[in-house]
Amino acid sequence: DLMQPINPSSDLDIVETVGKGTYGKVYKVINKKDGSQAAVKVLDPINVGHCWAF
Repeated sequence: DLMQPINPSSDLDIVETVGKGTYGKVYKVINKKDGSQAAVKVLDPINVGHCWAF
């Protein structure tokens, strides 16, 4: 269910770094529970204050 939050550290395994940019890195991950794959962007804490949320 997309509406249920997951705990990334316990539910996902990082497979590889896909990309890196100004605000953070993108990782290919696998969900430990169902084996599904996804890309996850992790923001660098130093740059989070510069992001706008609407």
